Amino acid sequence: MVCLPFRAIPKPVIAIAGATLLFGTATPLLKILVDGMAPLVLLALLALGSGVGLLCWRIAGGSRPTNLRPPVSQRERYLLAGTVIVGGFVAPVTQCFALTVTPAATAALLLNFEIVATVMLAFRVFHEPADKMTGFSLLLIFAGSILLAWSGESALGISLGAFGIILSGFFWGIDNNCMAHITAYSPDLIGLYKVIFGGSIAAAFVIVLGEPLPGVNLIALALLTGFFSFGFGLILFIVALRDMGAARAGAIYAAAPFIGCIASLFIFSDTLGSQFWLALPLFTAGALLVIREQWKLGCPSTTNGPTKKDLQKKESL
Repeated sequence: MVCLPFRAIPKPVIAIAGATLLFGTATPLLKILVDGMAPLVLLALLALGSGVGLLCWRIAGGSRPTNLRPPVSQRERYLLAGTVIVGGFVAPVTQCFALTVTPAATAALLLNFEIVATVMLAFRVFHEPADKMTGFSLLLIFAGSILLAWSGESALGISLGAFGIILSGFFWGIDNNCMAHITAYSPDLIGLYKVIFGGSIAAAFVIVLGEPLPGVNLIALALLTGFFSFGFGLILFIVALRDMGAARAGAIYAAAPFIGCIASLFIFSDTLGSQFWLALPLFTAGALLVIREQWKLGCPSTTNGPTKKDLQKKESL
């Protein structure tokens, strides 16, 4: 398989690569932050930071109005409401609470379940294409999730923290598919709707419950994480979702949990049991298979390198 030079790589692939890096490095940062403040305080600070990032993008000219934008349909209003509610509040607050009782490296690997949820919903609900190899790779990731989450001490057989991470992955899958099918709103505007809704709800709970604020250093780290990972990263992710579809973008995004896992292993000294090391090959094999199958759709199959026609076709995707 011959891949294209960097200048010929489509912009959606560059966008999803940037989003993957930003989201992947966010997991260990979130673990540091959630250990130093209440999850709802963290969510409010992340929303504030990402909102500033999204506004900076708009001011810099990242979103330009156009008369070619389609009118807002009833379906797109429902999709926008879904991504704002689920992606703006339900998914992040579930993940933040689950992180309080889950090691960072384990949580990063369990977030691979987002890939399963994203691709399965894209296939079953939105009728995006999928093949048998993709199905097999998702089965490997699902098996790894069950193995990593299994706990004989729990009545359900799954630890509460692991179940929360898996549940947040399912919510992120709903969010991804909703965003992928919204075309009447710019990516930064969708992001602003999400952070305003989620941040406002979280801030209201913080005030009502009287949650204490953390130190200045943690506040600064939370704002910067929101600014880059959930501000710029969200815009890049929405751009990729629109141009590649939720299934293909979600496949490349499979690298994000491994980036988070590697970073977590360097940052934290958590003791990782045999379940982690047994599940790791399943996650790795599943993610690599998904990426391989989806990447084959974007690389020419010639043996003598890409032709001019191949490059033009690739740039048009």
